[in-house]
Amino acid sequence: MSKLIKPSEYAKQCGISRQAVYVKIKKGLLKSKKVDGQIFIELDDSVDISQNQRQATLKAEDAQKDLIGAKDETIKILKETISDLKETNNLIVGTLKGEVDLLKSAFGEMQQLYRTQIEHLKIEAPMQVEHKKDPLEENNFIELKDLARDLELNKTERKKFKRAAKELKESGDFRFIEIDDEIYALKDADYSDFIEALKLLRK
Repeated sequence: MSKLIKPSEYAKQCGISRQAVYVKIKKGLLKSKKVDGQIFIELDDSVDISQNQRQATLKAEDAQKDLIGAKDETIKILKETISDLKETNNLIVGTLKGEVDLLKSAFGEMQQLYRTQIEHLKIEAPMQVEHKKDPLEENNFIELKDLARDLELNKTERKKFKRAAKELKESGDFRFIEIDDEIYALKDADYSDFIEALKLLRK
């Protein structure tokens, strides 16, 4: 056999709001019946509302405890993860700092080495320039005009002498060399053949 009770009374016995009762009715979780335009909840006489509510409350409390326990476990895991990440981060930072210090040290040593080499080159370069000799001076070669002057040649004879020197150089005469398209003559060589030839031309 069933009985009818008002939603407000049901809400009071169950310890919930009337709005929650109407939601249950709308979802079909509670049987309802309209009498003279007023809604009543239809319950079986054998159903103890308070007992059902206590069981529901206990289940809710157990579910809430399980939820809190799961949250606590999650928080614990997150704390451990954060601690591990901090430790890993500290190791990475320490390693990077050590590598940076090592690179700074190596860079400083390289700078000092290059600075020393540059200073050495600055000192050595002028010495090399100072001791560098003109290849013409080392081999005792002079310009043709200077040799022509020493041989006391006139203007016409100098032109002939220059042409003859070029031809002799091309034929392999050791007394003449060509540098940058200019003919040079060995200063202390014997040029008696030129002198004899010029004597003949002067007659």
